[in-house]
Amino acid sequence: MECFWSDLSKHPQCPHGPTLLFGTYENGKLEKFYVCSACRERKTCKFYLKEGEKLTKQQAAKWEQQKKQFISRYRHRSLYVHFNNIMSVTPDNRCYCHTCEQLISKIEKDVMNKHKNHDIKENLTDYEMKHPTEILKPIENSKQEAQYFFTKQTTEDIVNILVKLGATQILCIGTPKIHEYILENYEDTISSLLLDFDGRFHNFFGPLNYCWYNLLNNHFFNESAIHVFKDFLMQNKGKHTYLICDPPFGSRVEPISWTIKKISEFHKKWNNIENETDCLKIMFIFPYFMESIMKQKSNPPGISGGLKDLSMTDYKVAYDNHPLFLNDSNGTKLPSPIRIFTNIPLNLVELPKSNGYRYCKKCQKWVGKENKHCKKCQECTSKNGLTYKHCDICKRCVKPYWKHCETCKRCIVAKHLCGRKPKVTGKCFKCNEIGHTEKECNINEEIQTEKIKKIKKRKVINEKVMINDIKKKKIDDSQEFENEKQTSITKNIKKTSNKLEKKKKKKK
Repeated sequence: MECFWSDLSKHPQCPHGPTLLFGTYENGKLEKFYVCSACRERKTCKFYLKEGEKLTKQQAAKWEQQKKQFISRYRHRSLYVHFNNIMSVTPDNRCYCHTCEQLISKIEKDVMNKHKNHDIKENLTDYEMKHPTEILKPIENSKQEAQYFFTKQTTEDIVNILVKLGATQILCIGTPKIHEYILENYEDTISSLLLDFDGRFHNFFGPLNYCWYNLLNNHFFNESAIHVFKDFLMQNKGKHTYLICDPPFGSRVEPISWTIKKISEFHKKWNNIENETDCLKIMFIFPYFMESIMKQKSNPPGISGGLKDLSMTDYKVAYDNHPLFLNDSNGTKLPSPIRIFTNIPLNLVELPKSNGYRYCKKCQKWVGKENKHCKKCQECTSKNGLTYKHCDICKRCVKPYWKHCETCKRCIVAKHLCGRKPKVTGKCFKCNEIGHTEKECNINEEIQTEKIKKIKKRKVINEKVMINDIKKKKIDDSQEFENEKQTSITKNIKKTSNKLEKKKKKKK
């Protein structure tokens, strides 16, 4: 399945904003269609429309009604007023109803009996009220918006990196932990704006600190939030502005890259920025094994910006509530595969020495303690948090548990099926053709073969030309020789005839 960049303002909309244009190949023919940007399963959002078709009046009215119902779930200003009212009472009178997704008082719960049999958290402290990630239950719907929160250590490390870089404005997309930490510790020196798809944050953050937002189509659910966003990006004439984004890892890279590029362009345009050093600085959280996908698939061919131009740091991002993405100090599990990708020069991104990170002078970047510099590769090669080993046959560093397979002619895990190829339905990143991957692509071989054929043809043609030239020369030379021979015979005949005539005259 392919996802296409296009003008989202012309796309039909579902409750989650403008839809995205996808395409699948059926019998070799590309079929394009519009589907919801936020939900990766049709059961969650059933919007589907083939490209070129139009919604009927009834369908358009139905989706417009659903859109209004979805947006009307939260009244931001009134909810923030209610937050301040709840803050004014003592902690033992504060509650949060997980069932209704709203803050309530003890009176509403016990006396008015409005939330009978509901899932309620009581006795909310001042700290919890200002740190909603401590209250809210993470959303675990992997088909829509599975939610994982950074550990305390990761949160502190990332903010310290940003502080050392001199950040004065930080746009937090899907990073509520970072937003909370900045408001608590750097409210006077750093301004922060949270853009998040989780509408429950309406209950805790004001309209100037939080916007209800869909990253995958750059859509603000509240129109007034667009002005808040613009004012934020224009602070300090756009200087020292950083964007940190932690997206759902199951999302497509194409729409995320489009959004990141769009925000960067807005920042540059609204602040009339000409100096590249003042452009928007990006820190993007994503698995290390998605690096090649980001580089090759996030943008259409020939288009820079977005995720395509980001470089990977060695920092391992850990989450509190994820079973896999943890940094295990006991060494019983592999290190977290989540990394920070950035457009900031890597020598400036100082990683915490307390966690074992060090500066490699040869690579001019901060690396993990396990990342050893390879003299043959001329770089620190580790990606997954383990020390890589160099394979002289493959002429590159590989994971320590890989072995070189003579049948497959490459390094691979010890237990594998030789010659097994996955079924490929998408396009090759190298030649843009269907049916094979980049590793299997023989376009370079074909080009080389074609070049060799052309060279051979040229040689044959040149040889033929040379042979023809030699033949012509021989013919010309022989013709010239015959002419000279004939001329000399004629001259001899004339000489002899002249002599004979002279003799005859003398006799007479």
